[in-house]
Amino acid sequence: MSKQSWLSTKEAAALLDVSQRTVQNWVDSGKIKANLTIGGHRRLCREDVVKHIPNIKSLSTEVVGGVKMDDSSIRVLFVEDDYAILRLCELQFSQFAVPHQLFLATNAYQGLMMVGRYRPHLIFTDLNMPDIDGLHMIAEIMKIEDMNETQIVIVTGMSAGDIDKMGVIPDGVMVLPKPIPFKTVETILYQRANIFKNLSAQLS
Repeated sequence: MSKQSWLSTKEAAALLDVSQRTVQNWVDSGKIKANLTIGGHRRLCREDVVKHIPNIKSLSTEVVGGVKMDDSSIRVLFVEDDYAILRLCELQFSQFAVPHQLFLATNAYQGLMMVGRYRPHLIFTDLNMPDIDGLHMIAEIMKIEDMNETQIVIVTGMSAGDIDKMGVIPDGVMVLPKPIPFKTVETILYQRANIFKNLSAQLS
């Protein structure tokens, strides 16, 4: 079994942010498929586990994963496997005047988990990442019903030709080059914050 393709119940529980017993119950009930090793241990297909991430709901007024959700600010997710770039993003976003909450993910699986938990209004993602690429992650996000208003922005150093080899970029998804143009990022953040503010006013 490939280490990249299969998870133990403990690893699946960590990915889904639920208890190991909960995962075992899902396996026993057939909610998640699993194989047994020679030693009798459950092994779950990583793709099947990922499908359950969007179903993990979070309430924006609660404390989720140690983070207090704030309805008054825009939630931003940045998915990037380069830690130096994530650190730079953290520093740059801290200088933006627009009220926001920034969540950082180091791979697409972690990014999907955070989408399921935090429901970000704006997502920035790299394309070339281990295990699952950015386009696959975007496709999974677009299957989530209440994520229709979320703006997704690809940030990549890949050429247009290399991107075409990976697949088709969905309509409405923006593409920014690397090095990251943070002035443009700030403009996008400002625009999405205004949209978020107007939607919140209409719902109130």
